Order: sequence, then C-alpha cells, then structure tokens
Amino acid sequence: MSEWPTVRLGDVSDLLAGYPFPSAEFTDNQADPRLLRGDNVGQGALRWDRAKRWPARGADGLDDYWLQRDDVILAMDRPWIEAGLKFAAVRDGDLPSLLVQRVSRIRGGSRLDRRYLKHVIASRSFTDYILSVQTGTTIPHISAKQILDFTFRLPPIDEQWRIAGILGALDDKIELNLRTGEALEGTAQALFKFWLLDSELDGFDQDGSLANAVDLLRDLVDPQLEPDTVFQHYSLPAYDAGREAISEPGAGIRSSKLAVPGGSILLSKLNPGIERVWLPDIKPDDRAICSTEFIVLRPRVGIGRAFVYEFLRSAPFRSTLTSLVTGTTGSHQRAHAEAILQVQLRLPGPSRAAQFERLVGPMLDRIAVARRESRTLVALRDALLPRLLNGEAGPSFGRGHAT
Repeated sequence: MSEWPTVRLGDVSDLLAGYPFPSAEFTDNQADPRLLRGDNVGQGALRWDRAKRWPARGADGLDDYWLQRDDVILAMDRPWIEAGLKFAAVRDGDLPSLLVQRVSRIRGGSRLDRRYLKHVIASRSFTDYILSVQTGTTIPHISAKQILDFTFRLPPIDEQWRIAGILGALDDKIELNLRTGEALEGTAQALFKFWLLDSELDGFDQDGSLANAVDLLRDLVDPQLEPDTVFQHYSLPAYDAGREAISEPGAGIRSSKLAVPGGSILLSKLNPGIERVWLPDIKPDDRAICSTEFIVLRPRVGIGRAFVYEFLRSAPFRSTLTSLVTGTTGSHQRAHAEAILQVQLRLPGPSRAAQFERLVGPMLDRIAVARRESRTLVALRDALLPRLLNGEAGPSFGRGHAT
C-alpha cells in the first residue's frame, strides 16, 4: 500500500458532460432511445426518459454520447442527497442509452479498471471532496474540472481487479435482491389487477370506499420529549433513498411525528403523482414514527394488508389520488386524508380476501427479507470500502472468495 501512487482522476480517466438534447423532444414511446438526465440518476440506480428523432449512430459526431457498460454516471446539478452522491454504474440492462445534460460520464482508462472506478466514486473521500468544492446557492453544482481534480491512491491493476471483485460480489447480491423485489412487486400487482380489478363480481364482493377497508391512525409523538430514545424515522427522503427508515435519537428530530405501529401502511399525501406507498418493516422493539406528510393506515380484520397495499399501488387509485390534490405548484400539492378515504373500491368477500392474502402476503414478506439482507450487505460493503481502497485489509483478504 505504501507504494500506491497518488493520482489525479483526470490523469487516469475520461470525462464527458452530457449533450444538451432539447427536452421538448422527450417522449413515452418505448421504441425510441433512452435518455439519461441528471434527474434520472438515483443512488446506485438509473431511470430513463425516451427521446424521438435522436441522430443515428455515427451522425453529427455524437457517437461519444452512447454509453458503455461500467461507465460511471454522476449528476452534476444537486449531486448530493441524504444517502450520498447521485451516481450509478451502467449495466448491460441499461443499454443502449444516451447521455444528456446535467450528467457526466466517467470512463476508466488503461491504468484504472472501470469496475474499480465505481468504488472510487462511491467512497466517502470522494463525497467529502465534492461537497467541499460544490458551488452555487440556488442550484448547487459541480464542474468537470472539479471532478477531474480529485486525487486518490491508485493500486496496481491486478490489485484493482481483486478489490473490484470483492466489492462487486456484494454489489451483485444487492442488485439481485433489488431485482427480485421488483419482480415480486410486479407479480403481486398483476395478480391484484387480474383477480380483484378485472374479474367478475361474485356474490360476496361489495362496493365501498377505502374507509371501509382501513382505520386512519393519527397518534402524534413528540420525539423531543424523549431525547435519548432512538426512533426508526420513516421520512420522505428515506423513502426516496431506498425505503429504509433512518435511526435517529429523539433529540435530533425537530417536529412532531405520527406513531407507526406494526402492520400499518404509509401513504404519502405530498405530490401524489409520485408513488410513495410504504410497508414499514418494524421489529418488536422499534419505536417507529413517520413524517406527517404520510397518512398511517391500518387494514381492518378480514381485508388484509396485501389487498390494501396493492390497491394503493394500483393504476385506478393512483389516477384518482392525483385528481384530489390541492395547491397550485408541483412541489406543494397535497391530497387530504379525508378525501383519500372516500376513494371507491371493490371490497373482496372474506374467502377471496383470505386467498389473496395467502398468495400475495408471502411475496411481500420475501421483499422485506431481501431488503433486510441488502441493508446488511450494504453495511458490510461500506465498512470494507475505505479499508480496501486504502490497502488496509491486507493483500490476502478476500482471495478465493470474490467472483
């Protein structure tokens, strides 16, 4: 490790800022090229827009803007969120796609393995550096030069491969858990649509409202009165950063929150065009609370948590919810709890509700298990990352274990 040289990122990688493709050309047509903008870069994951009339490969000198596997994508406007920098590495499933404005593409050169590069960008030292050099008050941002001026210790290429293999094995399992959860959620929603939305009524189904299926819980908690108690805080930023509650002492939570008992479901009132439906994973000893921007719903006996959760995620409910908003600006639109409870739905009969719970409930439990496992893996990866990048884990650490 003492022999690892300190290098400037710009000396061992290539950076390209995104092309300013006009937003008026964005489309929902799934046959058109995918565009990656700054707004699409999540913590370790990519989301996409579509574009029409993008020049074909080889046209107008824009070939460099087609992404490649293991390119690291970094948002240049608002690059920091509660969980860290907004970056991601491109995978095969993300391709083909194009780099657009407010995003930079960093690609490792001959001395810097592309997989190792991702872990350099994920390091705390890179985050701290970026936060120290960011400029702007209204819209904080970073420049290409600032990114390229970051310095770090560069091990030999074979050592980079070994470190990337260790950390990559953890990343692959985290990614598998994420994809498994997404597949299970898609299957559960498809079953809900087929069985409880599109199927014929039977003699036991009834028309009703959400108020017939849930109880609205409004118990307030003032964490400041329990400064030493560690609360599991279900906040909007925590949901957006990966649906993991944040452990915080009461002394650090400045406003009253809603109590979240086990078995409840959280639904965001704020900007309901963004789907935020949360199944809290609450352990017996947890003191769970949530933002008052959520409403806390407890499914009634005989209805089932799976049914209520899938109803809140269904397209008909989402469409109705967005029609209930008040407020004139996109960032401050809210739906009132009383109006939400009056949304109409078909209540399944006891037999159908029980069957749906037996079928879909275990899927939701499996998703919760995968998320718990991923939290453990993320903690392990984050603990290993600085030690490996600084050569502190020893030359034999992980040999024979990473694939």
